Amino acid sequence: MPPTSVDVAVVGCGVSGATAGLAATRSGATVSVFEEHPEIGIPSHCSGHVGIQAFKEFSPSIPSDIIENKIKGAVLHPPSANPLTLSRSSPVTWVLNRAKFDAHLAELASKNGANIQLNSRIDNYRREDERIKLRISGAQQFDVTCRVLIDASGCAASIGKYAGLPRQGRKLLVNSAQFSVENLKDVDEDYVEVYFGQRFAPGFFGWIIPRRDGTAKVGIAAGARTNVRHCFEKFIRKHPVVSAKMRQARQFSPIVFHPIPVGGAASRTYADGLLAVGDAASQVKATTGGGIVFSLLCGKLAGETAANAAKESNVSAARMRNYEDSWRRMIGFDLRTMSWLRRLLYNLPDRNLDRIFTIANELNVDQVLNRTADIDFQGRTILSMARDPRIFFTLLSASVLSVPSLIRT
Repeated sequence: MPPTSVDVAVVGCGVSGATAGLAATRSGATVSVFEEHPEIGIPSHCSGHVGIQAFKEFSPSIPSDIIENKIKGAVLHPPSANPLTLSRSSPVTWVLNRAKFDAHLAELASKNGANIQLNSRIDNYRREDERIKLRISGAQQFDVTCRVLIDASGCAASIGKYAGLPRQGRKLLVNSAQFSVENLKDVDEDYVEVYFGQRFAPGFFGWIIPRRDGTAKVGIAAGARTNVRHCFEKFIRKHPVVSAKMRQARQFSPIVFHPIPVGGAASRTYADGLLAVGDAASQVKATTGGGIVFSLLCGKLAGETAANAAKESNVSAARMRNYEDSWRRMIGFDLRTMSWLRRLLYNLPDRNLDRIFTIANELNVDQVLNRTADIDFQGRTILSMARDPRIFFTLLSASVLSVPSLIRT
């Protein structure tokens, strides 16, 4: 029988949840992690594309078989203008097997003392004196109490709502669809491919992410008001570049759909005895939808804060705020900058996007972008590069061309 009373309970055993559980146990707390699915990392919603520099800084070491590819660059395809190719002499990103990575983090948490319960869903949440009582259903039905609850349950998180945390608007939510294929034509395994345009990926973009074994992850994300299934079908069958690459391809995994919050970080991520982390806190790169690195960083901060607060017997909102102060100090500027960039692009007409790419190509902006190795902390990267007139003029052009679409956002 699982423990019925712990210092810290974590809802969700993805990257942020497993990392929070690991950090809390290492800080001396008793921890239970509740995962609603019967297997860690399944279904896998994420492309697993991470910047090497930041990932190494915040992640525990990982077995080599988790790394599916090492990427040296990207080919950015506008709707009609010439593509922009970014390239480095050595790899700048990794493609991870997300299921294996999640399982690895969960195993580390378990080895350090966290109790991980699979097939366990939170059905009820209520406060009792200075503790939180949870009703667990699934493989077993039981109650558990905790001093601090960490909500790492993802974009559709409901626990924060019951605790009084402000809900995130769905206006800048995108829905993604992805599957794995083999026998793609004309794909360079050293480069990811990104496809922009309202016709095929309204509000976001499509992608081809190759693995070293010749297979690839193909996906798309589109604004919440569109049917992402229809967009995905159109993308792989009618896009002039992608459809040619897909002509003889064979799908070998089911299509996985998943919402991604890209409207910027939650306005508040703490309450009495509660912390929100990862997608549940919208700690996501609004430009790309990626959240692995920030989930690692914020998961660790949440786990340490929760454990220390439990040991001090002070789980007040004022004590929990230390977590938010810490993550905002470390990544708040970057999240705000990426949210601004996403709003520039969200409703941008294809003709304006083509114009921005044309300007970037004419100014040889790729020469500037190829000097950066950090794709995760984009706010500070843009700030440092904006001193170059080419980047400044491109950003200014994007801002001017985006004004009409910003009004509609």
